[in-house]
Amino acid sequence: MNNIMANEYGFGMGSVLAIVVVALMLLILPLMMGPVTAPSPLLILMFPVVLLFVFLYLHFTSK
Repeated sequence: MNNIMANEYGFGMGSVLAIVVVALMLLILPLMMGPVTAPSPLLILMFPVVLLFVFLYLHFTSK
C-alpha cells in the first residue's frame, strides 16, 4: 500500500519522517532558546529583499 502511494502521489515514508522531524524541531528548539531581542531595522528590511530576489529568480527560471 505504501509503495502505491509513494509512486502515485510522490510521497512515502521519507516524506512523512521529514515532516515529523521538522514538527518536533519547531516544538522543541524554541524551548532551548535563551532570551531574544528584537531584530534590527536593517535585518527586518533584508527579508523582503531576499524574498524579492528569490521570487524573481524563480520567475525567470520557470520560463
